[in-house]
Amino acid sequence: MNLTLDLAKVALLAAGGWAFAATLRHTAASARHDLWLLVILGVMLVPAAELLLPPLYVIVPATWEAPGQPPARWLPLVLGVWALGVLVWAARLAPGLVALRRIARSGERWSDPAVLGALAEAARLAGVTRPVTLLRSSEVPVPATWGLRRPVIALPAAAAGWTAERLRLVLVHELVHVRRQDVMVEALLWLAGALYWFHPAVWLAAGRVRLERERACDEAVLATGARASDYCGHLVDIMRAATRGARGAVVGATMAAPCTLERRVRALLAGPGAVPTRPRSGIPLLLVGAVLIYALGALAPCASGGSEVVRPPAGVGR
Repeated sequence: MNLTLDLAKVALLAAGGWAFAATLRHTAASARHDLWLLVILGVMLVPAAELLLPPLYVIVPATWEAPGQPPARWLPLVLGVWALGVLVWAARLAPGLVALRRIARSGERWSDPAVLGALAEAARLAGVTRPVTLLRSSEVPVPATWGLRRPVIALPAAAAGWTAERLRLVLVHELVHVRRQDVMVEALLWLAGALYWFHPAVWLAAGRVRLERERACDEAVLATGARASDYCGHLVDIMRAATRGARGAVVGATMAAPCTLERRVRALLAGPGAVPTRPRSGIPLLLVGAVLIYALGALAPCASGGSEVVRPPAGVGR
């Protein structure tokens, strides 16, 4: 097992995802989301594929040399630095988890009949049949969703003054997160980020998953008949109010995350108005992704000497 070569494979996987995503720029955001999610899964599975699957030998020039491994005496230091990075990454998650527990305990359950009626209508539009808890809290700067078995939607305290249209659009957006089970995806992104905290390609792939996730929910909202300009206005107003109010730390799928808002608004306003259609089947994408993950994970360079192929010893160059 060659750690340097494995990290290069991760970078190649992200580069392949970027190239493939360019061919999907006119399709639904959900397709691009699934592509980048495959890249993240590949990042997690490439080392396992290398160890468990038969090698896929590739002939390289006889002068080619495999990337060098760190000296054995440096291994404890490398592992220590990596473990420290993992702990720091995990520590960044702790404040958000604490905030979720506090909001779940102290948040106001919104039981107004008109609001519950809007929630039921939004659930119908989003295709959600499970019961969802709706909270309102001053600690939530922007609408957020969390919970797998018992989904929770938390809205800012200012939501009490929202118009019926804004409330409906926000609830549809958040309920689409519930239907897609984006909380599981976010957990996977945090795990990949913790394991590969040092790898820019993983940061890139995780950022693209989050961006396309929000775009997919935006497209689902527009599919209910909302006007893109009106919807963008609501997004910007919610974000503007959040910057003036409390800045709570919440872990989950947030509707108006600052890091994605500008690109989402530009994409919505630049679109022709019709929501792109999703391919009828994601099987081809899954097959291509699986083949690429296998190819990169099982890739084993072999130096050629004349007409004879010299295979590396076990564990070398893989």
